[in-house]
Amino acid sequence: MGTVEPDQGGCRIVPGKRGFPTALVKSESGEEIYLHSLYDPLREAVSHVPSRIDRETIIFLGTGLGYHVALTLAANPGVRRVVLVERYPELAAAAAAGIKNPAVRVDVVSGLSPLPPAKLLPLDLDSALLRIVIHPPSLQVNPLWYAGFHAVVATAGRRWREPVRGKALTILFLYGAYYGQMECIRGFQALGHRVVTLDYRDGDAETIGAIQRALVVERPDLLFTVNMRGVDNRGVVGEMLTRTGIPLAVWFVDSPEFILSGETLPPPSVTTLFLWDRSYLPLVQRLGYRSFYLPLAADPVLADSAQSAPRFRSRISFVGNSLVSDFLSRLEAKFPRTAATEELMARSVTAILEQRGNNQLAALDEVIASGDVVFPRREALLFFRAYAVHSATTRYRTALLTRLLPHDLTFFGDPPGWRSIFGQGITARPDVHYFTETPAVYASSEVNFNATSLQMPTTVNQRLFDVPLCGGFLLTDRQEALSELFQEDEVALYEGEEDLAEKALYYLARPAVRRKIAEKARRRVLGEHTYRLRMGELLRLL
Repeated sequence: MGTVEPDQGGCRIVPGKRGFPTALVKSESGEEIYLHSLYDPLREAVSHVPSRIDRETIIFLGTGLGYHVALTLAANPGVRRVVLVERYPELAAAAAAGIKNPAVRVDVVSGLSPLPPAKLLPLDLDSALLRIVIHPPSLQVNPLWYAGFHAVVATAGRRWREPVRGKALTILFLYGAYYGQMECIRGFQALGHRVVTLDYRDGDAETIGAIQRALVVERPDLLFTVNMRGVDNRGVVGEMLTRTGIPLAVWFVDSPEFILSGETLPPPSVTTLFLWDRSYLPLVQRLGYRSFYLPLAADPVLADSAQSAPRFRSRISFVGNSLVSDFLSRLEAKFPRTAATEELMARSVTAILEQRGNNQLAALDEVIASGDVVFPRREALLFFRAYAVHSATTRYRTALLTRLLPHDLTFFGDPPGWRSIFGQGITARPDVHYFTETPAVYASSEVNFNATSLQMPTTVNQRLFDVPLCGGFLLTDRQEALSELFQEDEVALYEGEEDLAEKALYYLARPAVRRKIAEKARRRVLGEHTYRLRMGELLRLL
């Protein structure tokens, strides 16, 4: 096969190192990339051949020169129809020429067109009767071009049915053993809904395929994710939901700033966002999303492990990571480090600490705006902000914990990090498993200490719910949302560094007072702040 001159999209077919042709293309980002191995494209193609296909129709998303197309058809002689979806016409032609079986009908969709993908693909496709085979290099080179086609073929023939009021829902849950996911699943199930988990840890292609199959088999009413995990940044899942009308619910239990700076966000028309801290609502509303405040909650299952144990007993405990080891260093490497950024960072951290409880994130933005540092990319600015917030959190917690060190403070988690801050003489135990050991720590400690991360301007963190659920007593800092979630006699508060040690000693000397506060808080949590109730509120708002 000879060299073909590049088209407007930038494609050339060139000889490889061992005689096999390959394709050199210009990606959507402007880079020149080879679609096939320069040395052994046939061997490489084997990795793109799927397991046995039990459908008569295959949609090839990206064909390259057709190496994997021919191998796939050879391994699946029952295939009777092929649709080649390929950005570059000369590559589509080469792939089509490699299909030698006259019994196989071949449709080709290729090149640039002002028409939407749905107008270019055959009209008689049904996602229940076809199999999608992707060519990963092609999708990596032209992700946006392929995204629309991927969404159309994955949802062809599927439409959403309006849920029947009062009937159990089928909820597709994007799962990856991430924070809060199992608790949400149990919350939905406690309400009587059916949850189908789709594991997103194998990558976007597998997740999209799993959603496609679930649309056919499960007929879902809702797609749910925590922190938008499992939703691809090419927009395929979002377009699939738009085409089918299935709503997407996203619960942010962390700052949405990084996540919402992605390449292609799911469309607001089918997406509702829930945020654990209401101070982020203006950000997502500016992006056009319907959004609601939904604080964290407790999973009653956690209480099953809340048994007091000698190895977890302590006068005052703190469960958490120091943040000083790997976490901050990973953030630090993501933005330029100069004298100007160091000076800006110092002012940023100071401003956050001074404004704690008074929208410290707005104070951070004011400092950054007043500086003369120009960040090369929005991502670098986001990493700078994250580093400032977590650095301030570390300083805030360190100052508070210093006040507790003389009073039998025990750390659970990250011993090297805590010892690097406070020295080798502290009591620091290994990490504890959240579901099976942390409840026992809460139940075994006379006082559980809490200091809220400064990325949470108004809301409360998980300890506010988990500690009383497990029968423990919590001493916490003040947050705006506290008064909405608990009564005054259900929480024990300290007001800054000076007050902390005094309050800790006060409560250590009064076990009956601790017990009374803990019992009232536990009743409040079980009555108003469980994941079952939060998921019910989420569905009501949807």
